[in-house]
Amino acid sequence: MPTTQGTYKHSLSVTGQIYFCSAPIRLDSYDTCQFSCVYCFSRDRSRAWASKGIHQANPKALALRLERVARGELRSAVDEFLARRVPLQLGGLQDPFTPMEAELGVTRELLSVLRDFQYPTLISTKGYLPVSEPYLSLLAGMNVVVRLSAAGIPESLRRIVEPRSEGFASTIRILETLGARGIVSGLRIQPIFPGYEEEALEMAEAAAAADAKQLSFEYLKVPGESVDTEIAGASRALGYDIVERMRGLGVVRLGPDWMLSKDAKRPFVRRARGLSHALGVKFGAGDTEFIPWSDGNGCCGVSELTQYGANHFTANFVGVIKASLARTDNRISFGMLADLWSPEQSIGNYMDWRRRIPADQRDGRSDWLALMSRRWNGGKSPYSPAFFDGVVATDDVDENGFRVYDSSQLALELAD
Repeated sequence: MPTTQGTYKHSLSVTGQIYFCSAPIRLDSYDTCQFSCVYCFSRDRSRAWASKGIHQANPKALALRLERVARGELRSAVDEFLARRVPLQLGGLQDPFTPMEAELGVTRELLSVLRDFQYPTLISTKGYLPVSEPYLSLLAGMNVVVRLSAAGIPESLRRIVEPRSEGFASTIRILETLGARGIVSGLRIQPIFPGYEEEALEMAEAAAAADAKQLSFEYLKVPGESVDTEIAGASRALGYDIVERMRGLGVVRLGPDWMLSKDAKRPFVRRARGLSHALGVKFGAGDTEFIPWSDGNGCCGVSELTQYGANHFTANFVGVIKASLARTDNRISFGMLADLWSPEQSIGNYMDWRRRIPADQRDGRSDWLALMSRRWNGGKSPYSPAFFDGVVATDDVDENGFRVYDSSQLALELAD
């Protein structure tokens, strides 16, 4: 029987994707995953800082925290998010339904807590355990959206890139079972390997027929540290060089990672959005620069419309871009952030210490707005409004020197 080395501090935290994610708090049952997918980012990066051994979340601590927050005792930015009822992502880094869960049961205990508080929850998994008992009954009583994930590839190649998954036929059966119990579900087709876009669209059609309410799509990003290891091995097994194929289509580098350019992705994103709407399901764009193309507030595919009492986080780049689409001039200004809810307490505490901003350098802003101000005009960080497809910088700046952006191109695209 697997064992853990006790609990770990950061099982509940703010994610680094907060600059563009509408549900930026994650909860991970364990600090490792057993699925061994060749494209995985979190396996190496999350374990790089972890102590030796497997660690688990503390369900009792979560219950006590939610009780304290319900009393109005807010001690951190995470507490503020919880009080706001921003959806919590269970499995944000590590799949909560790997085989060890059947023996350890930490996810089961967390689900019980989240059910008792009716807390809006988004689950990401490849596992089959959600449709076994007691998990299925727990989910049926929750305020939850269950998102299955599968790579966009031919089924004959799935064992190469997702060696421990049950296969796509199992994914479809899980979607059908969840739907039969009235549990809202979706399919995340990610990553899509370049050249297999048609297979990804066929998967989307099968998922919609199996009662999936949301579809999201995301192209492959190649982790820099795995180019010569897992990705090289997958290239040999697949019979083509993955990185070279991406270079041929147009590739850019984002930090240490490689991904297709916006121009290379756009035709497929357009097709996937159109197909989703034709199938009567909500569309989510998982590629960061295309998130504003999504229905609703984020790449999750409008989960905010299926979860009662949920409030997505919109005081970020995607949020103000979305807000600009409702304006006649489609202008995006830094001042728009002030009209959107954001936490007052420190977000920097959950990030690398080098990203933190001392209080005396925030120009009277909250920690979060100070972090946004550092990135608004671009520069060292790749993220600014202009990072996102269909948004361009204008020549205008406001009275504080913040660039004004324009989303007219995006508005025209989404009007089609």
